[in-house]
Amino acid sequence: MAGMRSPLTVETRRRLYEEDSKWPVKAILRIVAACFALTATILFAIATSFENTNFSNTAGNGDWTDCLALAPVVLSFLYNVATLTLHFIVRRGQHFHPAWHIAGDFLVWGLSIPAIIFAVGGGIFWYWAPAVPSQNGTVDCAFFFNAWAPECNPVAYTIGHLEIAGIVMLFLVFIIHIMLFAFACVDTHKWRKEGKLRGVEKKEYELQYNKDSEQQSYTT
Repeated sequence: MAGMRSPLTVETRRRLYEEDSKWPVKAILRIVAACFALTATILFAIATSFENTNFSNTAGNGDWTDCLALAPVVLSFLYNVATLTLHFIVRRGQHFHPAWHIAGDFLVWGLSIPAIIFAVGGGIFWYWAPAVPSQNGTVDCAFFFNAWAPECNPVAYTIGHLEIAGIVMLFLVFIIHIMLFAFACVDTHKWRKEGKLRGVEKKEYELQYNKDSEQQSYTT
C-alpha cells in the first residue's frame, strides 16, 4: 500500500548493510526466537498453574521443572527484544561488539540444555496410561490402573500437551540461539581480524610519514 513505509530509515538501512550484509537473517532469527520464547513462556506458565491447582507435589519434582524451563525462554525473549530495540531504534543501525552476542546467546542455549532435560524428565505426560476397562466394558476410575487414564484424569492430558508444546518451543529457541552464537563467533573473528589489519595499516602509514618527513628535512 502507498501509505506503508519501512520502520527503518534509509540511513539506518545503509549503516546496516555497510557493517553486516547478513543483518536481515540475524534480525529474522531474533524475531522468531522471541516469538517462540514468548509462546513457550505462556505454555509453561499455564501448565504450571494447572499443575499447582490440580496436583500436590510430593515427589520433589513436578511443577518446578516447568519453572526451570521458564528461565531460558524468558531470558531469550528479553534479550532479543532488547537487542533489536538497541540495534535498530536506539543506535540506528550502528553495530556493537559481537562479543556481547557470544555471551548472551551462549547463556540462553547453555541454560536451555538443563531446562530441556528437566522439563522432559519431569513431564506429567510420562504418567499417561490407557484405560483398563472392566468386564462389562466400562472404565472404572476407582481402579488403580485407571488413575491416569484420559477418561479419569483429563486435566493430566491437558497439562501434558501444554508441556510437550512448551518443550518443542524451548528446543526451537535452543537451536536458533546456537545459530546466532555461531554468527557471533564468526563476527567476532572478523572484528578482531579487521582490527589487526587497521593496526598494521596505521603502523605502515606512520612509518611512511616518518620517512617522508626525514626526506624533506634532508632536502631542506
